[in-house]
Amino acid sequence: MKTHQQISLDDISAQLKFIKNSDDLRSVNELLTRSMATQKIQGLLKDDNLVLICNAVIELALADKDNKQENRLISAAILGRISAVVRSRKEIVFERLGELFHGEPGSIDLLADGDEKYYASIAFASVKAPWLVKYCLQEAVSVDTAEKARRIFIATALGEIGNLSSFWHEFSSAFEALKLMEGNEARYKRIRRISSSTLEVVQEWSSKVGTNPGTALGEWLFKLMLTNNREVGEDVLTDIIDDSLLMLARIIELRFSYALLAPTYAMLEKARTVLGRDAWVEIMRQSKNLERIRTCLKEAALVVARQGKTDSDLVEMLVSAYYSRSQAMPAIVSHFTEAQELDPEVKAWWEQAGNVQNRIREAVHKIGNSEDQQIGSLLINVEDSKTVMEKLERAVVPFVEISDPALAATVKKAASSYAEIALVARQLATMRKLKHMGLKGAVLEYNPLQHELLGGHQMGIRTVRVERDGIQKDFGGKIKVLVKPRVSKEE
Repeated sequence: MKTHQQISLDDISAQLKFIKNSDDLRSVNELLTRSMATQKIQGLLKDDNLVLICNAVIELALADKDNKQENRLISAAILGRISAVVRSRKEIVFERLGELFHGEPGSIDLLADGDEKYYASIAFASVKAPWLVKYCLQEAVSVDTAEKARRIFIATALGEIGNLSSFWHEFSSAFEALKLMEGNEARYKRIRRISSSTLEVVQEWSSKVGTNPGTALGEWLFKLMLTNNREVGEDVLTDIIDDSLLMLARIIELRFSYALLAPTYAMLEKARTVLGRDAWVEIMRQSKNLERIRTCLKEAALVVARQGKTDSDLVEMLVSAYYSRSQAMPAIVSHFTEAQELDPEVKAWWEQAGNVQNRIREAVHKIGNSEDQQIGSLLINVEDSKTVMEKLERAVVPFVEISDPALAATVKKAASSYAEIALVARQLATMRKLKHMGLKGAVLEYNPLQHELLGGHQMGIRTVRVERDGIQKDFGGKIKVLVKPRVSKEE
């Protein structure tokens, strides 16, 4: 029988005969590799030839019991190579693939080179088996320099799992193999390749992120780097962190609401913990992507501040993104410069990076917004009762005096007391720079952030009528609503 080198690539019949009669999968693989390299393989795979070749490869792998694991992996690599040529017919190529792998296969390190490993990984992407995710993640960690295969394994695992959070959690369990590697430099080069491939896959992902994806990413990074990093180049460590920062940015791109949640940025704390402060400070200087995350954090802080809120956890993440609190504060001040509409107290809290002691000290000397809101509510009630109390004193008291002078005196005293309370309420409001908004009776476009709807918020309402006025306060020329106008649906 001729060797595969003796077979003419122009003679399709001779090639088919060689494949059908061969007892060596590597010879078949080398023949197909030659044919593919000379761009003649498409003619070989036409029509029914595809089924004949795929069946011959499967039967040959099943027949050899001596090198069972290796031959089945070679068979998977051959089928993967064929599928790369006949993309529209790959279902035919992998139709019998399941016959080769009833249980978890051996490691693809049994294969000869990166190309074989890559094509085998393509074949595994079409397998449906309970062991698939675990196997793919183990191989993604253990494979050395076959980067295309690593990416396929990672992408296959993520596709099977279905969301980023669970993917990072599952992937973390495969990192034990890294601890067995000798030499910090070699280990961290492998870690660098793993992080780079993971980033490429995550950046192409456009589906679910899962629950608490930022926390899961932080744990993934922590376990990935939880080995001695002594004598590892800072450029390698920086690249690994930069990959994780871009994955964090991808979470925010996919689900922007997560940008406002402190746990989304958990990897910053995890990175500082696993690297140590000195290494973290140096990496922050070299990082190409950290500034992007800093901007996300500052913008998230600004959004929360515009809601009149503070967030201690979020401000701590901001501090983690800088060298220290003293470095974070000027950055926040600069970012908040044009946000003149903010509540001065809330703005000061953020610009002080959550300096709680200052906040408490100021609270001793100042009346807070909650007290102003109470004064505003009192003013509204006083003004709403004004017409009723005036009618009571003008019309009801003279009538009651005829039949019950004692009751008339009580009513007159109540009206007088109301007038005193109303005067005090107006004086307090003036002192605190509180004013009516002057919207009562107006028809407005409904905004649940600015209006209090009678009966509670409802979807689908476009216009409302103001039933009770609101109260606003002048903060040094900036107006803030303290008591929302109460509105009803405009029929």
